[in-house]
Amino acid sequence: MELGNYPVYPPTDPEFEKPPKKDRYDVVIIGAGGGGYHGSFELSKGGLRALMIDDKGNLGGSCLYEGCIPSKAVRMGIHLLNNLRNMLTAVGNNDINGVRLTWENLLDNKDWVQELRYHQHVREVKEHAPLELVKGIATILDNNKVKISGAGWSKEVEAGRLLVATGSIPIKLPIPGSDLSIGSMELFGYKTGHRKLPGSVVVIGGGYIGVEVAFMLSRLGVKVTIVEMLPRILNGWSNDVVTEIERSLERSGVTVLTNSKVAAIREDGGEKLVEYDSPSGRRTIKGGEVIMAVGRKPYVEGLDGLGIVEKGRVSVESTMMTKLPNVYAAGDVTGQYMLFHAAVKESTIAAWNMLHGTPIYEVNFNSIPVTIFSEPEAAVVGLTEDVAKARGVPYVTVKYPLEDDAYAQILRAREGWLKLIIERDTQRIIGGEIVGEDASLIINEVALAVATNARVKDLSLLAHAHPTIFESVDRAAIRFKL
Repeated sequence: MELGNYPVYPPTDPEFEKPPKKDRYDVVIIGAGGGGYHGSFELSKGGLRALMIDDKGNLGGSCLYEGCIPSKAVRMGIHLLNNLRNMLTAVGNNDINGVRLTWENLLDNKDWVQELRYHQHVREVKEHAPLELVKGIATILDNNKVKISGAGWSKEVEAGRLLVATGSIPIKLPIPGSDLSIGSMELFGYKTGHRKLPGSVVVIGGGYIGVEVAFMLSRLGVKVTIVEMLPRILNGWSNDVVTEIERSLERSGVTVLTNSKVAAIREDGGEKLVEYDSPSGRRTIKGGEVIMAVGRKPYVEGLDGLGIVEKGRVSVESTMMTKLPNVYAAGDVTGQYMLFHAAVKESTIAAWNMLHGTPIYEVNFNSIPVTIFSEPEAAVVGLTEDVAKARGVPYVTVKYPLEDDAYAQILRAREGWLKLIIERDTQRIIGGEIVGEDASLIINEVALAVATNARVKDLSLLAHAHPTIFESVDRAAIRFKL
């Protein structure tokens, strides 16, 4: 991937395009995504001279440019219309079926959201003076020196400490025709030029990104096929969750081909043909577009000289410190919990440790929730049953069906359930799984319980506003008995 090469650049500020004002900084932050800018704000609040370098000239990284923000902005319109359609058609009102959302409508809305946030971020940078943001490409010369290349200028600066937050890049399979596929940049990128949907798509990869895209497009009438090389989609998720999502994909008309390894992509009569190897031999499938969704990998180019890269990622302690005591790293570049909200907390912990002068704060990775924005949503935090069994942790579970929840009934979104995983001896909440409406919201409350060592009784006695989906938490908890 070539840094500083984007189809459309996000808005920036003329001040950000100038060379750094100083020759030496207390901290230089490389990357202004979730792993960079939250920590930089903390550093500036603590009085350190901080310089943040980013090739887009604004905050948000890939999450805002092509990832979580624009994709969820698109998904939200589809989700809301689908819920409304379910509510009205169930009582015999078919007028809603005449309402259509076009892909162009949805992209226009996500463009507006991105524009809004980019201008907000410019304001936020200025509110955190003396922090400097510079639009440019950083080259690490050593653990105390960085070269920055901007538009028509370059400059070397000294750094007391480094925070490496270079993020990740999408993976493209090394197969013939790989360049014929598109990805999140084309689908959700800032002011993308891909504004029309084909009648059919082949999604390569059955991870959370591929599954989310499959649900979005199928809801818009696109014929979607997922091709996954493993025996099941959503590798690493529990059997209970995967079973629910597989059923929902089938109801949505999505075809899922598992144990199918893609071998090549080629053009064929205005369409794209995907060749894949299945248990029964070589097969082919056509689509108007092929979407590559096989994951992302840490961007570690230029970091080898520091000796902090292991197995394709920057190795860090839970304090976010690398092998070099003055070099920290946060976000996707570390290769663990490659999620924006995880990057934010890692960045914050790194900054606090720098401000303290010694690494005393640690990230609680066990309390970081993971969500799939499928239909319905799914989310997990803490220990799953399989992990608890593998670690020999005695546990019990309680499960509450959302079909009995008032809020879910109002929306006619009764699919799914909430499961709490409880350590038997202490009765602490050690994990949770949710499939259903607003699972991405509810899981945060379970995450808080995990983070604070809350007991199941604490959740049982917690009153939630009625009718809200959060009542499912105490409804589940109160079912607990030894």
